[in-house]
Amino acid sequence: MAESVVSQGIQDSFVLLAIQDTKFLQAARPVVKTTYFSSEITSNLVQLCYNFFDQFKVAPCGHFKDVVLHFLDGKDPEKQKLYLAYFDKVQSIERPNVPYVIARINKFVQARAFEKGTIQVVQLAKDGKFEEARNVMQAMLRAGIHKEEVGLKYFEEGIPSYLQPHASNERLMGTGLWPIDNRLSRGLCRTDLVCILGGFKGKKSWACIHLGCVALKAGLRVLHITHELSLEDTDKRYDMALGGFAGSIEFSTEDIRIEDVDDQGVTTAISTVPRPTVYNVDQVQTVRRTVRRFGGDLIIRKYPMGSCTIDEIIRYLDYLETFEGFIPDVVINDYIEKMKLPVTDRPNYINQMYMDSKGIADERKLLMVTVSQCNREGLRKRKLDQKDFAEDIRKLGNVDMVFAISQTEKEAQQNRMLWWVMANRHQVQDYGACFLQNLDIGQFCMKCWPYVSATSRATTQQEESEEQTDR
Repeated sequence: MAESVVSQGIQDSFVLLAIQDTKFLQAARPVVKTTYFSSEITSNLVQLCYNFFDQFKVAPCGHFKDVVLHFLDGKDPEKQKLYLAYFDKVQSIERPNVPYVIARINKFVQARAFEKGTIQVVQLAKDGKFEEARNVMQAMLRAGIHKEEVGLKYFEEGIPSYLQPHASNERLMGTGLWPIDNRLSRGLCRTDLVCILGGFKGKKSWACIHLGCVALKAGLRVLHITHELSLEDTDKRYDMALGGFAGSIEFSTEDIRIEDVDDQGVTTAISTVPRPTVYNVDQVQTVRRTVRRFGGDLIIRKYPMGSCTIDEIIRYLDYLETFEGFIPDVVINDYIEKMKLPVTDRPNYINQMYMDSKGIADERKLLMVTVSQCNREGLRKRKLDQKDFAEDIRKLGNVDMVFAISQTEKEAQQNRMLWWVMANRHQVQDYGACFLQNLDIGQFCMKCWPYVSATSRATTQQEESEEQTDR
């Protein structure tokens, strides 16, 4: 397979699945030719898996090393080293997401089938052989591993798909706010499209940084795309958020006002503490190395405002996979309304871009996060509601979850915010958490507690008063 179309990483994943997964091998054997692979070693190892399956009707699994050693017997020692080194490399990689591997390989197989079949169809049509031409066209459409195309056979499944390892909707992370995560037991999963709704200068980009940090601490690979915030500011905010650094790049320390609160958000202490700044490059690098040990990775990509399209994001994802070996678990796109959009018919284009973003999440089995502005009526509201989406309300229907972040002017002065689960396709919604933040040291959420509405609080106080009266 040409590496510009299907990365070597995907080909390695194919080899691993061919070694370990009988169902995958059974589906791939008839349609993926060994000549498709770009490396002789890869091609030969796949052929060994095919040969084993043809004889025993199962994947070789633990027997594969014996098969390889038998194949290498008598060959040049240098060639043996190359094969064994590649074999060890494949065995060491993490088990891949099967639907994603199939989807990527299918694109290549189908392209080859169309490339070859189109010439045949044209010639058959010229010769008047329309029935044969139709058969060739149908074969072109059927090209690929049909395991992906068949869908889920409900009554033939043993363990339900959602309980199987590496399911398409695998849970990746939470929000980092315990009152939310306690009720959001499903968490944020692959194939989810999540929108953060907030006001102008309403700390939406900080919320994206916050979720990016949660993902990194969960050992996930993150692609953070920014259209409004600069590359340098995004980079700096990640350092502040991960290390609690102050933002100055001129001084080594900065005196920061730190507030402590109890479990209901009541202030218990205020102090001024000297904090290291991002000027301390050695300390910043130490924090980065520490977070890297969790196993995640981060790439930040800046596009000039109004220049990026959905097709460009797809192209860039293909580039990262092919040339950088980077397949993200989480893509943060900050944000769609700052991408390239026409002046006329803007709402319809936004609606389509939300649907395309969901399509990327579905096809590539990743979590997609974006943000949206609220309308004027939503500015400085205590709690946003579904009518507060700006430009096009259809965004609400295209996403899996909406997290609304809001604060009144008084709350902004007190560094308090509300994180509200406005919409949730999968579980409960209409609940939230209040939280304390300190953006002077990059902390979007320092401490959080459950949101209690004024009505609920009044009811609770009345019940407590009646109870005391009864006593």
